[in-house]
Amino acid sequence: MTTKAERTTAFIIETVAPIFNRQGYVGTSMSDLTEATGLTKGALYGNFENKEALALAAFQHNSNRLLEGLDAVVQSEGSARERLEALMDFYRHYDQFTHDMGGCPILNVGVDAQFNHRKLAAAARETGQHVEGKFALVLEEGIKAGEFRLSVPPLPFARQLFTMIMGAVSMATLTADRKYLHNTVSYLELLLSRELKPA
Repeated sequence: MTTKAERTTAFIIETVAPIFNRQGYVGTSMSDLTEATGLTKGALYGNFENKEALALAAFQHNSNRLLEGLDAVVQSEGSARERLEALMDFYRHYDQFTHDMGGCPILNVGVDAQFNHRKLAAAARETGQHVEGKFALVLEEGIKAGEFRLSVPPLPFARQLFTMIMGAVSMATLTADRKYLHNTVSYLELLLSRELKPA
């Protein structure tokens, strides 16, 4: 059973995570956070050492939600090819999945923090690397199971897939038009059908 302090900490993180994600570290003021939570500045600092600690916890919250969503696909039943198809479908609806988070945490935080917050930028890069690793894992499992073969090692291929997906996420975010996401995923599905040759 969680304590009142633990519930308060969880409430603060869940409430401020989408705010930091949408507005960025510099763009988010303490008054934004007190207004959203209904708590005083002193109450927030009673749970977190400073704004930086709160921003890092908020990003980790969104990062965990993203990675858990991907894990549900990667660890699901079915062949590696079926799980790759499910990953593509996950990203086809990625804007909907990340809506309540305030958008893609890797893109938003990674770009915003690049020149003003090294710890947040590093955390975003690390999350991106975790995602690449999940793609690579499914590819490796498919190769080992004899489902298909690749002309390049799984990790570089996974990185290229993720690069194209994040480009689509960027354009969909910038234009507020999800066709960039949908069209890119459709292209990647075609690419996978061509590249994943029978073993």
